[in-house]
Amino acid sequence: MLRLPQFLSILCPDNTSECVRYAREELVRWLGLAGIVLLPEPSAYNALPLVLTDQAPGLFGGAFRLTVSETGIRLEASEGCGIVYGTYALLEAMGFRFLTSDCETIPVGPLTLETGTVEEAPAFQARELFWRDAMDGAFAVRLRLNSARSTITPRQGGKLMFYNFSHSFDTLVPVNQWFDSHPEYFSMREGVRIRNKTQLCLSNPEVLALCIAGVRRWIRENPECRIFSVSMNDWYNPCECPACRAIDEAEGSPAGSVIRFVNAIADDLALDCPDVLLHTFAYLYCRKPPRQTRPRKNVIVRLCSIECCFSHPIGECGKERGEIDVQNGSAQNFTGDAPAGTFLDDLRGWSEICDRLFIWDYTTNYANYLLPFPNLNVLQANIKLFQAMGVKGVFEQGNFSHGQCSALGQLKTYLLAKLLWNPDQDVDTLIKDFVEGYYKPAAQPMLQYVGLWQNAAGECHAGIYDMPDAPYLSDALLSEAASCLNAALRLAEGTSAYSRIQREELSIRYARLAREAPTAFGHADAVEAFLSDARRLGITELFERKALEPSAEVLKHQRYAKNRADVPAIFYPI
Repeated sequence: MLRLPQFLSILCPDNTSECVRYAREELVRWLGLAGIVLLPEPSAYNALPLVLTDQAPGLFGGAFRLTVSETGIRLEASEGCGIVYGTYALLEAMGFRFLTSDCETIPVGPLTLETGTVEEAPAFQARELFWRDAMDGAFAVRLRLNSARSTITPRQGGKLMFYNFSHSFDTLVPVNQWFDSHPEYFSMREGVRIRNKTQLCLSNPEVLALCIAGVRRWIRENPECRIFSVSMNDWYNPCECPACRAIDEAEGSPAGSVIRFVNAIADDLALDCPDVLLHTFAYLYCRKPPRQTRPRKNVIVRLCSIECCFSHPIGECGKERGEIDVQNGSAQNFTGDAPAGTFLDDLRGWSEICDRLFIWDYTTNYANYLLPFPNLNVLQANIKLFQAMGVKGVFEQGNFSHGQCSALGQLKTYLLAKLLWNPDQDVDTLIKDFVEGYYKPAAQPMLQYVGLWQNAAGECHAGIYDMPDAPYLSDALLSEAASCLNAALRLAEGTSAYSRIQREELSIRYARLAREAPTAFGHADAVEAFLSDARRLGITELFERKALEPSAEVLKHQRYAKNRADVPAIFYPI
């Protein structure tokens, strides 16, 4: 064990990269807060040398090597992102914790490090969190993420460079531009070409030509990007014209026509754009892999778990929701028996034929952002399953509203980031670290609160559009959760943790108000008080992309807020 002296000297190569400079600045900042004095030369005051270099061989893909001895510390990588990730790993080894974008813990007392050499590499090439806090670049790299939708800069290690990220058929061949003159470009359903909620006719050579031209235009206009999405619109209705149907019947899945179409674009681009990757979805109607066609090596297939039960590990539970209505935030009930072709079956199938398999996973309740969602115990199991299946990238979607979150969203952000780097970490230790640092004097009742939601689901299945009458949300459980929060508030009064616990309390208040009959005495006033507190604590949405005030009106007048689909949608840049 090395006890760090008061004086350190950070040494970098002469041709230091911007990432190494950023890493050095971060070390100076955080170590200074812990009382370490940084000197320009190791000879002064016998300062311990700390060497940073991103020119070491063989440590690509974010990997780094940390060597600690009595004579100094050496952090090595082969590229800038590795040196940045290693810097935060070094700080964490000293006792620093980066919990949220506005909460970190600084170790008190002498800093120590285990001696020896440690080498780390991320479990996934792409580690993406679509929780709003994790989209802050400075915080994202502290969690060792490289999310495409974050604000991570090249200086901070860089990120995946997507031009667009999803659902691009209508962008490539806009229905409003082309349907009147060329209805044959769009889906045929029951013998009729449809305009509303349509897809593309993927067997039509003119549609292929338009999409190749569109992707090539994107590439010319966005030379900094490497990945371009050619993917279905966010609903069902695949084309059933004779040509498309023949392909899909031969392939045993509508993914057949999708992959053949994307492969054709990929083949065209490979001739003169060898570094470009195309991205498409295995989602809703095209989740099942095709029998015959394999995605090209320059194609990313992103398999989406939207139908799954999220209160039990995917590898153990075959229960799935029926048809999904993404626009209205609703889904059919869970199936009684595991159907043929579960998500796990499809995951296995895609892993056998796809060189670049990515996952789009779901980690909150989108119909009710504030409703408690009992998925804490499946996060690690699902991520380990993805790793075992050879998945290269994981996108964990959560509450991405432009505001704060509740329902343990901050804890889930932290856990997910840690597990995407290393799925084998001890989850109980991670939870304890987070709760003790984030809730401070109220850590003990908050640990009890977290424990309630770890064990809340039991045999009940949970989906991402569950209503407030979900069977795992009993009145007794909500009362016990409220008691934990009340105890925590008493302990946290006058500290920064107080408002954090109040924000979590909104989750229980929302559940109770949504379950309560609108005619109950004082209900309307209670909703108004809830709305006022939600605004004060930074909550901007109750339902995904729905305005806050009209959402509260639905909560006031409809039990379970059933008419949420009527609330005006709000649109904003991601």
